[in-house]
Amino acid sequence: MRRRRRPVNLPRLAIAVIGLGLAGIIYGFPLYWLVVTSLKSKGELFASSVHLLPHDPTLAAYSSVLIDRGFLVLLKNSVIVCFSTVVVTLVLGLLITYPITRLQVPVALRVNILTWALSLRFLPPIAVVIPYFAIVRTLQIYDQPIALIGIYSLFNLPFAIWMLKGFLSEIPIELEEAALVDGANRWTAFWRVLLPLAAPGVMAAAIIVFTFAWSEFLFALILTATPNSQTFPVGVQGLVTQFEIIWNDMAASGVIAMALPLILMVIGRRYIVAGLTFGVIREK
Repeated sequence: MRRRRRPVNLPRLAIAVIGLGLAGIIYGFPLYWLVVTSLKSKGELFASSVHLLPHDPTLAAYSSVLIDRGFLVLLKNSVIVCFSTVVVTLVLGLLITYPITRLQVPVALRVNILTWALSLRFLPPIAVVIPYFAIVRTLQIYDQPIALIGIYSLFNLPFAIWMLKGFLSEIPIELEEAALVDGANRWTAFWRVLLPLAAPGVMAAAIIVFTFAWSEFLFALILTATPNSQTFPVGVQGLVTQFEIIWNDMAASGVIAMALPLILMVIGRRYIVAGLTFGVIREK
């Protein structure tokens, strides 16, 4: 017997469409205006009338930011620091989560490790930046990318641990046991069996950790002093001077800053949704 389809509630559908449209405008218009501002010339930017579209689009602001102001070096620093942070964070996260999810460890030890990881996020960055500054100066790594990589990895490690734990816990341990029975050692079972199955979770954690590291500003501001190690957000704040705000250059910097994380989010959106709704909150 065929089930009868429920009639469409047109008023409710119309309200939902209008609500989503308004939400899209509210959240999308600032990004649109950022892009439009970056394409305007200085003359048009300070004109008396406001235009939603640039009359004479130009890439002069992007050239000014990347070439004239030397932000291309800062962009390279951000990419190096963020990708290095992702690698270090994921390696440490897997080293910590693999034993507590795949080996017979005491429950108390597992709980203590997860609680310790969570406690790393209790204090805001502003509360620990001065002690970290003192440590960095003592280790003589001030104004070096390795200082940012270490601190970014430490702050993003709790998120990676909890996210990877959720994904690894959902993979049946019998798959690894079958590989061990077939003669594989523990490393081979991890590399050839477990890691490919956990790839979506690792990808989701990598993208989100990269995004968090990419947008970090406070530590980069305090722990760096020269363009050789400063990151892109530090350079952007320099566009707000004592006498003016360079709006079109700042808009171009904003577009560049959001481009790479946005591309990664679009590419890995299904992994990110899986990580945020499945791997993290489900407990086994």
